[in-house]
Amino acid sequence: MQGFMIVLGIILLLVLLSNIENKRLVTSKYTIVSDKLPKDFHNTRFVLLADLHNNSFGKQNARLIRKIKEINPEFIITAGDMINKRESCCPSNGYSLMKQLSKHYTVYYSLGNHEQRMKQLWELQNTSDTEESVISTWVEYINELSNLGIILLDNQSTYINRKNGKLRITGLSIEPKYFEHNKSPEMPVEYVESLIGKRTDKEFQILVAHNPIYFQTYAAWGADLTLSGHLHGGMVRLPGVGGLVSPQVQLFPKYHSGNHTEEGQHLIVSRGLGSHSIMPRLFNIPEIVVVTLQCEGERSLYEHSC
Repeated sequence: MQGFMIVLGIILLLVLLSNIENKRLVTSKYTIVSDKLPKDFHNTRFVLLADLHNNSFGKQNARLIRKIKEINPEFIITAGDMINKRESCCPSNGYSLMKQLSKHYTVYYSLGNHEQRMKQLWELQNTSDTEESVISTWVEYINELSNLGIILLDNQSTYINRKNGKLRITGLSIEPKYFEHNKSPEMPVEYVESLIGKRTDKEFQILVAHNPIYFQTYAAWGADLTLSGHLHGGMVRLPGVGGLVSPQVQLFPKYHSGNHTEEGQHLIVSRGLGSHSIMPRLFNIPEIVVVTLQCEGERSLYEHSC
């Protein structure tokens, strides 16, 4: 009996700790240096947000918005899952945040598996009356984002132009099979090309791809910088080890968070801002990611705080 009470006490303590942690926010800063980046984009700073899952930091995400304003980014990129599947998209905390941010910044919005699932359910039109009332809010959500001037990147690309240079931002939306539990099917480069076309060689390419485990494919496609989320930092983070398990129930995921560089191509993975259903977060404080782009030859010190 005493042993049971000790175990119960530890569990309750961890639950309390998780609840306290999940109300906090940290900022992680990364500098990406590339000789492909036009000089007009040297020291460009933007914020990456991912996996809000309708979480809120203060009323209408006031604390989150205040921190972003303190960072003063030039634009914002979201790597998906700002909402939850099978929950109202509009109104929602995700929509409220997008509405507030769009008043001050250009927002580039790429889809996560939760947005893609809502889109898929809407397109299937094969749901119960109860589900339909929720899923119909997906169309309202997308329309409202467009009305707010938010740039939706659903297997689409856009350019940011400055004087004599430009950079390209592409949002990649992949099939549900690439998010299934206990599975990691191969993703050939040809598949990515079938969704977003072949990479052009003229400009610095940012690829926003929710699931980071296919970084090798994204790099082979030609992404200079891939931005991802999805793995929630490995949910439970262990000192000296990192993330414990992915939402796809795979232990010790390689790209659980942080900055990864292979052969000059970069991946930045956000630990995310929230969680959903029964997925825990422990020793894993919600994260705002700040990325600074620099031209080769004008490099400043790499900075990372967490």
